[in-house]
Amino acid sequence: MGWSQEELAEKAELHPSFIGQIERGLRAASFKTLERLGVIFGLKPADFLAGGGRGDAAYKPHPLERRILGLVRGCSTREQQLVYQTIKHLLRQKRRLGK
Repeated sequence: MGWSQEELAEKAELHPSFIGQIERGLRAASFKTLERLGVIFGLKPADFLAGGGRGDAAYKPHPLERRILGLVRGCSTREQQLVYQTIKHLLRQKRRLGK
């Protein structure tokens, strides 16, 4: 997906170092963690264990993802960073209000 460990960790509400440990095979992900990651990647927990899923094929963005990318295409890096920070802030606020 092109995300950093920090970005993935934020989306999954996990610690970035834990994501790194899973990637390096130092820690095993619990079923709950696989569920969280599955929601983000559009996979079932079993897909991680079977080696199936999007890793075998080219990723195709959801139509809404393409629309969002279209909004920032052609913008400066600074403008893209501001959009990213705004979206990140809105999602954090949504999570806080939802808890």
